[in-house]
Amino acid sequence: MKRPAKALNPQMNLPLLNAPATAVPDHKQKQLTLTLMELLTNAVRESNSVPRRKGGEDEPHEDHR
Repeated sequence: MKRPAKALNPQMNLPLLNAPATAVPDHKQKQLTLTLMELLTNAVRESNSVPRRKGGEDEPHEDHR
């Protein structure tokens, strides 16, 4: 006998965390901003240095004579 789909995947209703917002001191905010900019810049450089595949050309072209 098969179980109903609902019994296999029960929904979990978890309460949301209502944490108060915290203020970040100015010197820490500047440091966090600079670090984030550095991470994003490095991510762009990495993604640009990885060779992209062209559709249908997974292997290098070989000249068959």
